[in-house]
Amino acid sequence: MNEDYTDIHEGKGAEQETRQRIIAAAKQLMAEKGYKGATTRKIAGLAGVNEVTIFRHFKNKEGLLDAALVEMTAIREPLEAFLKDFTGSVEELLAAYARRYYEILVERKDSFIICMFEARDRPELAQLFCRIPEAAIEVLRAELGKLASQGILDDQKDHGVAAHMLLSTVLIEFIVHQHIGLETACPMDEYQVMQHASNILFTGLRK
Repeated sequence: MNEDYTDIHEGKGAEQETRQRIIAAAKQLMAEKGYKGATTRKIAGLAGVNEVTIFRHFKNKEGLLDAALVEMTAIREPLEAFLKDFTGSVEELLAAYARRYYEILVERKDSFIICMFEARDRPELAQLFCRIPEAAIEVLRAELGKLASQGILDDQKDHGVAAHMLLSTVLIEFIVHQHIGLETACPMDEYQVMQHASNILFTGLRK
């Protein structure tokens, strides 16, 4: 194993710090100027490195921006941490999880919207975007399954479908309010919609 591989991929030393600084600069510029506007020259200037350093770490601009997007769209860990720390009732859990998922989408909306916009020209970004709801659904499905195994929820229900139903509602609310910016005819705001959807789902899942 050569020194570059060890430094870059195992997080050792100054090389890893440089790599993370470049990624941070790429994230910031993508949020400000979009995917295409985040040039390697601008990223290098913001990160305090030269462009050759970027190419040494990431080969090309696409490799760098893809690495930044992978980090920006990784949501499994914060959702699992949220569930680990959650102390409310099972009935409250669904609505709280939906709200946390929505908040993460809003916090990182620039990267998600970039994935959606660029998906037509770069299908791999569409696949990257799809990992976001897939991860959120899988984390919730696993939690519902655990609660069912404890006799708290009905173990005969399809928990994957249940998680998909709730989090699809969250994603629609995110797209409508944060991306399209529409005011719907619904008399409830997005948090009220998520609360009602959670209540309905809980009624169907409880024993």
